[in-house]
Amino acid sequence: MKEVNEQHNGVLPADATLRPDAEPARPAAPAKRKGTGHRFGLLNAVTDFDLAGLTGAEVKVWLVLFRDTKAKAGTARTGQADIARRAGLSERGVRKALVALQAKGLVRVVRRGRLNAGPSHYRLCASASA
Repeated sequence: MKEVNEQHNGVLPADATLRPDAEPARPAAPAKRKGTGHRFGLLNAVTDFDLAGLTGAEVKVWLVLFRDTKAKAGTARTGQADIARRAGLSERGVRKALVALQAKGLVRVVRRGRLNAGPSHYRLCASASA
């Protein structure tokens, strides 16, 4: 604007083109959340190598646990009754699915929950075939 005022008495000529004096500031890229690479690597590995060998109940239980996994701790802290409610399964169906997922190496029980002691803690793993 200073140049327009000095050279053209404040009136912009018809054939003039404006150029910025400095590059406009670009917005900062959003920060990558910690732990997302590992989580999606795990999801991709299970999808690519293990999904075909899982029953519907096992997939539902695994997905609920995947969703509940906290990146900081790396574990899902969820009760079997809560998993059953959200997955549309019976509690017995959840227990059977958890046993099968443990046998396939996709879930590990880190801490077994008890009455008045809180829910179980689960860690999701990629199977050995991945």
